[in-house]
Formats: sequence, structure tokens, C-alpha cells
Amino acid sequence: MDRRDFLKGAAAGGASLAFRRAGLWGQEAPRPKARGVIWLWMSGGLSQIDTFDPKPGTTNGGPQKAIDTSVPGVQFSELLPRSAEQMKHMAVIRSMNTMEGSRARGTFLMHVGFPAVPGIDFPSIGTVVAHELGRPGNPLPRFVAIDPPVLPSSTLFGEECSPFPLRNADDPIPNLRSLVDAARDRDRLSLLKDQNKEYESGHASDASAQLRDAARQAQDLMTSPLLRAFDYKEEPEAIREAYGERFGINCLLARRLIEAGCPFIEIGVGGWNMHRDIFGNYKRVLPTIDRGFGTLIGDLAERGLLKETLVVLATELGRTPHVNAGKGRDVHACGFSIVLAGAGIRPGCVYGSTGPQGEECIDPVTPSQLFATLYSALGIDPTKRFGLSPESGHDTYVWPAAEPIRKLLR
Repeated sequence: MDRRDFLKGAAAGGASLAFRRAGLWGQEAPRPKARGVIWLWMSGGLSQIDTFDPKPGTTNGGPQKAIDTSVPGVQFSELLPRSAEQMKHMAVIRSMNTMEGSRARGTFLMHVGFPAVPGIDFPSIGTVVAHELGRPGNPLPRFVAIDPPVLPSSTLFGEECSPFPLRNADDPIPNLRSLVDAARDRDRLSLLKDQNKEYESGHASDASAQLRDAARQAQDLMTSPLLRAFDYKEEPEAIREAYGERFGINCLLARRLIEAGCPFIEIGVGGWNMHRDIFGNYKRVLPTIDRGFGTLIGDLAERGLLKETLVVLATELGRTPHVNAGKGRDVHACGFSIVLAGAGIRPGCVYGSTGPQGEECIDPVTPSQLFATLYSALGIDPTKRFGLSPESGHDTYVWPAAEPIRKLLR
């Protein structure tokens, strides 16, 4: 992404300049709206048995041991010690059920809440949250996507709610800084305004106005102290060390963006489609996820941000309880795990079960139920409708038609 692309995205403007935690949202909501969402996406299908739903001592359990968490009676894989410490802040759903074996369709389901319909524009949860929780006044993007999967494309809520992609935390917005001094930069901006004014006098159009607004908001961002939110290296070395490597650094960046007012940050981690040597691969890569995830939850809690920030660790499907001939696990869409924490989520609870061998799905949770629960936890009305077309009288977008899971809400 170059500077020009960023300037276009910067026109989206999104959050409040104030970092106050009270008095920012209306009182009519069932609970105070959250500050934002950090969405951790495990692309490819995270194995529930080898992470958050272990089956120690069983045929399907695998070689990893289970360890106790900070909640009595709840265990995680031994490869997740930091996450286990933070279970007191989390809720685990062990019975997600999409009935969808396609990774692409599963990704859509777990970002929207219901299946795709050809010709219908359905936004992902990031776009919805950007629209609902975005606050005017700050040029930071409303929806930041770091190494994301292919996300549903939607223009229903405008460009300002579309994902703004970042690929490198060490250089998140290339070419943003001006290469000349401030005085010369102001002269250039003045010249640009004069040229645009002369052109627009004979070519008035919405596109010209949008471009003018984009340039203004981009200039605001370039001179805003909030731009520092992207510089994770401002954090003390001990904090950076605690988060770990690339995934952890992305989690740290997400925390800084939440503090700065970005309503939605998605972090993608691929490579979980492991049909071979799943135990060896998990032993190698899962500690990195545990380090970043566990540290993020603890850091948010210590700073008082977790009560206003919804953290979701999700995947499009799980892995079969049995191991195949290649010592891996195949796709499994009925009875996999996701983890929620913060905002309006009840901490320290487990919902659903896969039975003693991991082969059942007790109290299954559909994507629509999940999304109704997430929106409710954020203080967003899950029955709200948008995009009523005056021509057809039909809704362009309808919230998930399901009841939230009350046991998961505070």
C-alpha cells in the first residue's frame, strides 16, 4: 500500500480524539457500548482438541497433556499456559456448529453470521462494528485489518467502514511521513488547494468533493498525535518482550489502536489446515499464539481496557476428533471451539460440550446465535435493520435472526 492508497483510506475518519472512557455513548443502549473489538482469526481450522477442549487420556486426545486453568474444572492444552492463566477473563464456546466443510464458506459464515446470498451485499462484523462504534473526529481508520483473510466486500456503510489493510507492523503506513519541512509542506498544500479550487469552479462534482475531503482528512492524520498509535516501538522493552514475535507484536499494535479509538482490528494467522503431523506442528507454532493472546488479555485487564474491549479468537472450522493416517486431523464443522473475552461477555464460563471423546456436539451454537451474542455484548441492538430500499421496501442488510446466548452475557 502506498501513500496515495492510504490517503484514500484516511478519508474514512473514525474515532474520537478523546480517550475518555465515560460519557461517549448514549444511555439508551442496554449496556454501555464497547470501545472496540480485537478479532484474532486462526485461518485454516484450529483444532479444538489440541487447544481449548482437550481430551486427556482418551483415544482421540493426542500426546499433549491438559493443564488446569485459573477457573476450577476447566482445562486447556499444555501448550497454552498463558491463556490458561487468563481463563478467569474468558468464555469458551466448545460447541460451534456451522455444518460447513468449505473453508471459504466457513470464513464468510464466521465473519457475517449467516450464509452468503448471491447478489446481496452483506458486510462482515468488522464493517458493522466500524459503522456502529465509530466516532467522528479522528482520522484513524475505523477498521484495521492485519494479515486478514479474504473478507466479504461491502459498500453498504461507505468506504469509511471498509477494512484498511496493514502488512507490516514495522512499517504500517509506508510513505506517510512528509519528506520536506513543515513550512514547505504547508506551501504545497496551499498550492494544491488553489489548483483544486480553480478546477472545481468549472467541474463541480461529488467525486471532487470526496477527493477534497480525503486530502483534508489525510493532512489531519499526518499532523495528528494519534498517528503514534501505529508505533509499537514506543512501548517499553519489557512489554514488547512479553508479547513475543510477529503475532504478539500485532496484538500489541491492536491494543494501541484500541486505546487510540479504532473500533475494530482484525489480526489473521494462517496455516492451521494441518492434515499431517498436527502434533509436531502445534508444538512448534502454538506457543507463539499463546504468548501473544495470553499477554493481550492480561495487558487489557491490567489497564482497565478489557471491560470495554471485546476480544474474539475464532476460526472457520475445527478438526476431527480422530487422527488420520498422516498423523493429522481433517476438517470438522460440528463442535469446535472459539474464545471470547471482555466487554459484555461473562468471564470464566464454558458453553457447550463435545463429550468425553470429542465426538458429540452438545448445545450447538450456530453462527447467527454467536453474532447475536457478540452484538449484544457490544451494546449493539441485534434486531436492528439497515439499508431499507425505498424502491423495493426490502432490507439490504438484516441482523442475524437468532436470540443471543444469555449464559454468555453479563
